[in-house]
Amino acid sequence: MDEVLFYISQGDQTDSKKTAAESFAYTSSIHSSKQYQSYRHASSPLYGTCVTGIGPGERIFTCDAKRALINVYSYGKESIDQRIPVPEALTTLHIIHHPRFNSKDDVDEMTPLHEKPGFRVPWLLCGGSKSGKLYIWELSSGDLLCVKEAHYQGISVIKSSSCKTFLVTGGEDARCLVWNLSELISIYGGANSNRGDENGQDHLRSIKPYWAISENTLPITDLHLNPTGVINDLKIYTSSKDGTVRIFDLMTKTQLTTFILPHSVECLARDPANRALYVGLSNGQIKMIPLYKYNAHTSVLEGVGGMNKIITIDPQDPNLATTFVQHQDSSSSVLQICISMDGTSLVSGDSQGQVYVSDIVTKQTIKSFPSLNFPIAYIYLQTISSKSLDIRGDNTTRSDKKHRMIPTLKRVLASSDPVEHTLFMDIPEQTPVDNDNDDDESSCGDFSSWLERKRIEELQFKNLSDIDSTVKTIGNKTSSNNNMDTSHHKTSDTNTNSELKLKKVSEAYTDLRTKYEELLKEHAKLLDDKTSS
Repeated sequence: MDEVLFYISQGDQTDSKKTAAESFAYTSSIHSSKQYQSYRHASSPLYGTCVTGIGPGERIFTCDAKRALINVYSYGKESIDQRIPVPEALTTLHIIHHPRFNSKDDVDEMTPLHEKPGFRVPWLLCGGSKSGKLYIWELSSGDLLCVKEAHYQGISVIKSSSCKTFLVTGGEDARCLVWNLSELISIYGGANSNRGDENGQDHLRSIKPYWAISENTLPITDLHLNPTGVINDLKIYTSSKDGTVRIFDLMTKTQLTTFILPHSVECLARDPANRALYVGLSNGQIKMIPLYKYNAHTSVLEGVGGMNKIITIDPQDPNLATTFVQHQDSSSSVLQICISMDGTSLVSGDSQGQVYVSDIVTKQTIKSFPSLNFPIAYIYLQTISSKSLDIRGDNTTRSDKKHRMIPTLKRVLASSDPVEHTLFMDIPEQTPVDNDNDDDESSCGDFSSWLERKRIEELQFKNLSDIDSTVKTIGNKTSSNNNMDTSHHKTSDTNTNSELKLKKVSEAYTDLRTKYEELLKEHAKLLDDKTSS
């Protein structure tokens, strides 16, 4: 297993020729010096890139800050694979994958389950523009499902919940809007399909945000939603240029905690175990905000904040207990942060194009990537098998080009008539579905195979190299018995040699002790003779 980082710059905003010639994006390992992939002519605005994944069949979407285009890169190809025109220039992009069922109870017994297709076509592509409009396309068909005037100013960041229920947008108007995703894209069928004009404009105008967060005073720079299996635990973490980081409970629509930082907050990341928050500041520092603290009086680990508490972070940290200063030397602001899978490494990118990997415990830099010479626009970290990243012997990436092309994104809203909805999808092979009425033997077999899979996964996660070592037993029972006899003879010979050596040492020690006693007697006899004389 390996943790692979994708990072891209914003490019030169003044000279388009220089941007085309010198803008690059890379896919590299954070644990070794291996570089898997590079992309030419790659640049985007801040948060203007979204990645479906890393590996063969995956895609990278970047929006052009100056033109109304979306550039699509395919893994294994350095140049741009597709250029898709859009209604206006976009500033931010976000991918939403197909929803997945949490349990077999949510799936009908006759519904077959399928493997992940070889060429990834996500569900929805969301984009935000400088005018504050929100666009949502269905990638499999290219239909434009939603055009919503969401913010008064440009949209800076878009995120969605892991359950695909909510879509959150943050804008330069200092507002953070939470939308019900099903309401934004429900144009086929239902009571709203036969109302208003043929494109469903009246339906979109009637949609209101689930929750409008307006506590900030300056533009929203970043937001994060914690992945959770229970929607009641869903929380929103926001950062703003007003120097605050706020935590909200989405279901109760309440503000839990406000952290006040000494400088403008440019980006935000959360520890995988929800132990701390990491925020990048405009002065080049990265502050760690612990979400739990040890109470010396009660000997209990207590949560920090809650009940709309306001906490001011001390700007003075002479011992660097909670401060990373890797980017402070270059007088640059930290624009992107992400945390490794185990929560021990922090990856950060700044406005000078530098990307560092830092150890969270020691606060030291453990790796630096080649500089991009332009501000970092987006970083993406994924844990993946290093064997799946090798495309040289993969014939699936050489299939028909038309099959893996993204359909042209429509520039007008899709019709509300479901008959006109044409969808082309590559349905892969079915996966076997476990039945609840299996006998005990089959269930034990399934449990044993599950344990074997987990053992292999554990071995892959422990091994960060390309070599997987396993132990195999070769030969029949007779040969194994012969091997046992041979090993027994070798062991007995070794024991015999040790006994002989020990016997020789004991005899030498006995002789030496006898001579010593004789000399001692002679010495005593001489002393007696001298005394008597």
